[in-house]
Amino acid sequence: LAQLEDDLLAQLAQADPATILDNVALIKGLEVTKETATEINKQVAEALKTEEEINRSREEYRPVAAEGSMLFFLIIQLWIIEHMYQYSLDSFVTFLGKAIEKAKQSDDIKERSANLIAMIRMTIFRWVNRGLFERHKLTFCALLTFSLLQLGKLEEEYSFAYYNFLLRGPTRTDVENPLSDWLPNQAWFGVQKLVELEGFEMFAQNMEKDAAPRFKEWFNELSPEEAKLPLDWKRLDNHPLQKMLVIRVLRPDRMTITMASWIRSVLPNGRDYIDCDGSSSFFEVLTSSYDDSSAVTPIFFILSPGADPVQEVEKLGKRLGQLQ
Repeated sequence: LAQLEDDLLAQLAQADPATILDNVALIKGLEVTKETATEINKQVAEALKTEEEINRSREEYRPVAAEGSMLFFLIIQLWIIEHMYQYSLDSFVTFLGKAIEKAKQSDDIKERSANLIAMIRMTIFRWVNRGLFERHKLTFCALLTFSLLQLGKLEEEYSFAYYNFLLRGPTRTDVENPLSDWLPNQAWFGVQKLVELEGFEMFAQNMEKDAAPRFKEWFNELSPEEAKLPLDWKRLDNHPLQKMLVIRVLRPDRMTITMASWIRSVLPNGRDYIDCDGSSSFFEVLTSSYDDSSAVTPIFFILSPGADPVQEVEKLGKRLGQLQ
């Protein structure tokens, strides 16, 4: 268009004013420039409309991108737990692509986004979980759950004060334990910090003066996380995270089971995450891992004493017809 305009101006400058209306080349050039300008303006309008549609679609898929970003920055921090847990962006993108391919199709973008998020979350989780030591699997699952809770993607409300208390388990040691006949000092020291949290102001008084025998009975339960707390504190059954704070203080030995139970209830399809591959045989896990591998993505076996995967590997090879 700019070139046509330059040519037209040059012809106008060179044209004889007396014969300008008889200059056929100039008139044709003017017509071509006009038609071209109209066509370009039409294309620009269509391009703007297309750009708006792309931007609108991109915004509708933004939650999917946010989920992928959260997961990536979560797993690259696992090296803090164990230096062997290293994950490259290329590997992450590979499994992200697999998840997108496996996600259920839908013409409704919101439903499609929800399907993508669920599949991406589970695919990445299973991939990472299979490479973790058993003692670290619940930690990873808890990190994922608290990340989603912090982002407001779970039904339960996030509280930094509760999360910080659960993580650090602070205590106050400048007080005397009035229930020392059945309650360990460390537990009472923890209660003194628990009462500083909103909603727990009366907990220590209720334990000491209002219902000490009932609290003792609850404390001695084999599975206190399943039993109702005394007095009005039984309402915490409807607030599992808050009840977990009490377990953290009084019965820390039950925290692993309590945490797993909480994740099952609060995380969408939480049981699939807590019990990931738990009901699958070694051969089934190996087959699934093989499907995720490629000619340039090998499978590594980190073996503990007594473990021998050779028979299962040979069985898979024979089934695939690659081992005679």
